[in-house]
Amino acid sequence: MRMFRYISRLYLKHFVIIAFALAFFFAGLDYMQHAAKLSSFNIKVLYLFYKGSHALNLLFPIALVLSMIVSKMVLIRSNALVSFYALGYSRKAVLRPFFLISFLLTLFYVGIHFTSFVNAEISAKQLLEGKKSHSVTHNIFVKYNDSFIYISEIIPSRKLAKKIRIYRILPDRELEIIYGPSAVFDGKGWVVEQARVVRKPNARKLGGKGLVIVKKPRVRTLEGFKPKILTSVFEGVRAYAIQDAFEAMRLLEKEHLQSKKVKAVLYHMIVTPFFAVFLVVIFFLAIPPHARSTNLTWTSFALVGITLFVWGIFYLLYRISLSGVVMPEFGILVPVALLGLAAIHSYIFRTNR
Repeated sequence: MRMFRYISRLYLKHFVIIAFALAFFFAGLDYMQHAAKLSSFNIKVLYLFYKGSHALNLLFPIALVLSMIVSKMVLIRSNALVSFYALGYSRKAVLRPFFLISFLLTLFYVGIHFTSFVNAEISAKQLLEGKKSHSVTHNIFVKYNDSFIYISEIIPSRKLAKKIRIYRILPDRELEIIYGPSAVFDGKGWVVEQARVVRKPNARKLGGKGLVIVKKPRVRTLEGFKPKILTSVFEGVRAYAIQDAFEAMRLLEKEHLQSKKVKAVLYHMIVTPFFAVFLVVIFFLAIPPHARSTNLTWTSFALVGITLFVWGIFYLLYRISLSGVVMPEFGILVPVALLGLAAIHSYIFRTNR
């Protein structure tokens, strides 16, 4: 148990140092390029924070692998690793804290993608361009269930739509049109304020039913039509939270629309980060337990290079899947699964020697 606590503290210490060093190095370089465009001290601090969060989002899995490499090199150089083996600890026992900590941190990393953490890059860009904190989307025309909706202007952060028109064909083949200067999303559906409901009969004949126009202070409609999903899906935005990606995929599949892009984003947030856990297992077992049989400097350099190369390959496959060239299942799920099989193979054969 003492060995587990010792290695866990060592691994966590190096992870915190490496993760925040990489994030703020990335953010600092970007800040030096754009500092002149930022107006005030508060804006500059916010910009650094958002850029640092975005960098951490990109580099978190890499930091997990690099901190394991550094931690094991420290154990080797201090002869602590050989001492653990001499005391009777197996490779499996020494690997366990690295695996468990990296796995739990990866779960935490996936979990924060349920929050607005994913929007850090968008927020930084808005600060740089001097825009307001809420984005505005113009002229959206979409189909939802049996309705066709036109929205002149939508503000997702305020759950507000301006100049909305909803066209729907009723069961008796009457056309119903709902006009409204504004509509608000109340969490379940849209409430159109000062609505004008127009019903136009299908058949036109002498003495038949004519055009019906009714004014209502409020009309509730479009249940489940979420504003954030609306703008993300139909503008091609990639900064989804996980729950938004699930809702967007459900909406697209329900309307029989292409959902490859949303699937790619979802798989990239949930599945891709686990490549770091698999690399931790493979690299730990590949590094010899003492410095006599290998050059630790060159070994560290090679493993860092391989880590960056693998991360680059996964990011490239994600962008290819995002463009629709390959199916997200083949571009993201299959490579991660193959790396997982390689980690299992390495664990079985290297720990049973």
